[in-house]
Amino acid sequence: MATNTPRIACAIILSSFSVSAVFADSTLQYQVSGEKALQSLFVKDGQVLIKSAGGDTKLDILFSQARNAAFLIDHRKHAYMPVTEQRVAELASQVQDVQPLLRGLGEQLKNVSPDQKAKWSNLLGGVDLDRVTAKEDKRPLNLTQAGTAKTQSGIACSKVELRQGGDKKGDICLASAEVLKLPSGDYDALRSMLQFSSRLADKAKGAATRFVDLGPIPTVNLNEYPGIPVEFHDTSSKQASAMTLSKISSEGLSASIMEIPEGYSAKKLKLW
Repeated sequence: MATNTPRIACAIILSSFSVSAVFADSTLQYQVSGEKALQSLFVKDGQVLIKSAGGDTKLDILFSQARNAAFLIDHRKHAYMPVTEQRVAELASQVQDVQPLLRGLGEQLKNVSPDQKAKWSNLLGGVDLDRVTAKEDKRPLNLTQAGTAKTQSGIACSKVELRQGGDKKGDICLASAEVLKLPSGDYDALRSMLQFSSRLADKAKGAATRFVDLGPIPTVNLNEYPGIPVEFHDTSSKQASAMTLSKISSEGLSASIMEIPEGYSAKKLKLW
């Protein structure tokens, strides 16, 4: 998932009302298949906070457009871990070194129960053994425009299909800032996160891909397709998944929500 630069310079020239409209506060809530609670994204001053990332109430992700980095905030350990393109590339290299061992373990665990497999995955720091053992599809992933559509909640959007070879892997519906009534600064921050996530995915290999999963935001390259994902269907795996934007609001957010909690220590991002 081209970079949209925040139009701050232009806004300064305009009235004070226009300046506040560029960087307002936005909250987007997505319904993700298999999860009861909505996935919330809070946008403020060029930052995006993903609460309870992946359904884990003790894990948040904070993305900073200015720093071009994300931070995994682990409330269990009272710690935060910077996620940068350089660090993910280093982890990808480490994964390649141990890939044969992980693949062998994954093969041995193919027939165990999902619960047992999950326990092994946790022991290895969250490595997805199914992904490690899966046969790699080296065909390029192509995106093609597929007309216009509307989400279940009635949001008008532009549909893009994801195809690998002749196989459809999913589709994304993108809505403009105007349709969503998103301030330009918030829209730019979300687009910046999409591009950041896409670059991480390009660098990640095997188990390292777990560090580029920024909540419900898909990690495909959307540079040529403007808009914010409002609906996403992933049919690339055995268990098809979907997400839909169910609510968007512009209520004011406290500045403290975009801060790493006081007393949390910095840790280096590791595989295990």
